[in-house]
Amino acid sequence: MSTHQITPADEHLPPLELPPGALDGSHPDYENTTGSDPPEIEPIEHRIRLDIIEAGGLLSHDPHAPTPLARQYIQKTLVDTYESERRFFPSYDCLDDFLDEAPAFLTGELEPHYHELEQIRANRRKWYTELIPKNLDTIQGTADSLLPLHANTFHGVVIVDANTNPIEYADEHDLDVDDIIREAQLDNHILPSEYGITLPAPLLVGEFASGSTYAFLPWSDAVVCGCPYKQTNKWAVMCKHELAAASCLATAHEGDVDAKYVLPIDVGVDIPQRARRFVSPTVATTHTPRKQR
Repeated sequence: MSTHQITPADEHLPPLELPPGALDGSHPDYENTTGSDPPEIEPIEHRIRLDIIEAGGLLSHDPHAPTPLARQYIQKTLVDTYESERRFFPSYDCLDDFLDEAPAFLTGELEPHYHELEQIRANRRKWYTELIPKNLDTIQGTADSLLPLHANTFHGVVIVDANTNPIEYADEHDLDVDDIIREAQLDNHILPSEYGITLPAPLLVGEFASGSTYAFLPWSDAVVCGCPYKQTNKWAVMCKHELAAASCLATAHEGDVDAKYVLPIDVGVDIPQRARRFVSPTVATTHTPRKQR
């Protein structure tokens, strides 16, 4: 498997070597094999992150309060995205009449495929209309453990493997030992190396108020949290740690457009921007948050 190498500005840091699945979908080397690679970050995930940032954050979960602006943006985005996917499915108007016109053998061949496609479309509709709103309700309801936001720290570190001594590595590369973390020390459900990221790797680690420590993994032209909730619930578009990250960006870098969708480094080493990119640049330039009319 080929890797894409990014050289950090800090010469003391190792290069960031990413697998094909961590590249933008338009990159000639991009590759994501369904079933064997981690799922790509879907366009709707990037758009929801952008909606939250542009709305000023989304952490409150008072059922009696008016619908937060971010959720209004997200609702519009969900409707628009589902509608935009209709072109991927054939028309089912008068399907029975259409199949009745076909020879019996051909009908028998085609009918299961039409019904399978219809089920895929129904599943997709359920995801946009039921599962994603439920996902967001759930993480909003548990996000109190990450408040106040300033209690969460984004730490630029070098992740090393189990055979590397952090003290020796820090001495050899003139780095602070506090910025060298063994992969096994992370609370990640899926580790960076399991995502195909070559170690040692300069990555961003979230040290959260809840007591957990998760590396953000470069993938699909952004980063994804390695926590169990996000990694085991494939239908989930966001975890509470990503929600906290989006809410942090909503109030930070207000005058810096280039950094608006890139997670900050609160402490630690100056890791490459690619390891902190929270929203795909493609989505950032093509998606405009809007409320339903």
